[in-house]
Amino acid sequence: MNILSFMEEFPTGSACKAHFKDQREKEGVICKKCSSSSHYWLKAKDQWQCKTCDFRTTLKSGSIMEGSKVDFHTWYKAMAFMTFSKKTNSASELQRQLNHPKYDTIWRLMHKIRSAIGKRYALYQLERVVEFDEGYFEKATSEKIKLKRGRGSQRQMNVAVMAATPLEDLDTVRRALNVDTLR
Repeated sequence: MNILSFMEEFPTGSACKAHFKDQREKEGVICKKCSSSSHYWLKAKDQWQCKTCDFRTTLKSGSIMEGSKVDFHTWYKAMAFMTFSKKTNSASELQRQLNHPKYDTIWRLMHKIRSAIGKRYALYQLERVVEFDEGYFEKATSEKIKLKRGRGSQRQMNVAVMAATPLEDLDTVRRALNVDTLR
């Protein structure tokens, strides 16, 4: 998604709120009081009510937005701004981009988003048999001189590459490599 399609899909706070509500319902809302997953939506209150114990759950409850007075549109714009670029941005730059009056609020918002992103990345750990190799990527260069070709080229950047292999155990690896002893 780019910034233009983001603005088309989420032009208002109510569009962001509706999207967030749909995502929460797909994941399933769990009651904090009795752990029931059976709820119904109270449209007038913008809350779910537990069918078992009548405990109410807000949209932001249980998410990184819990306890925040920042509106959904600002949260969505901040998440978009932080994830659309590979570069990191400062809280003061995000504050300027969102035209928000308080630096501290934006700083806390950014750190909550970064923490959530970090937890998401932690789910993707390499396990079992991990292969390690080097690879080369071509990089842009502004040099007009004659460049070397091949492995020592000025246009080649050496990178480390790691991947989890689908091989299950060491016996499978031994058979694949025709190796008798593998430590």
